[in-house]
Amino acid sequence: LILSSCSFMAIAADSHETVHFKTGATSGEYVATTAGYDVNNYVFYAKKGQHLNVTLDTKSTKLWIVLLDEKLERLADLTPFSADLNDKGDYVLPYSGKYSVRIGQYRAFARRGENSHYKLIISID
Repeated sequence: LILSSCSFMAIAADSHETVHFKTGATSGEYVATTAGYDVNNYVFYAKKGQHLNVTLDTKSTKLWIVLLDEKLERLADLTPFSADLNDKGDYVLPYSGKYSVRIGQYRAFARRGENSHYKLIISID
């Protein structure tokens, strides 16, 4: 009975990609798709005070993008024009450690099973 009552629930798959920059580079590009409730995670280590710049190149208006860290009190919104970004569009990292950039679709689009293609550029200076 429990299995049949839960069969309608959406199961989201999270992908995890470790961010690696080529020798001497301060940025990297990732091309991906997110579908339904799936969330793509891009994990990296950085130092306090470094500037994170994230560019999401897509035709989709269905995507959200946030920054997570276990020490942050709340998610940092990385969408353009976010109040969390400085006037250059950078987010200044408040701690040294492991961070995760997460990309997913807004619930209304995820519920319909839609997907979105994008190119993500992550720069850390």
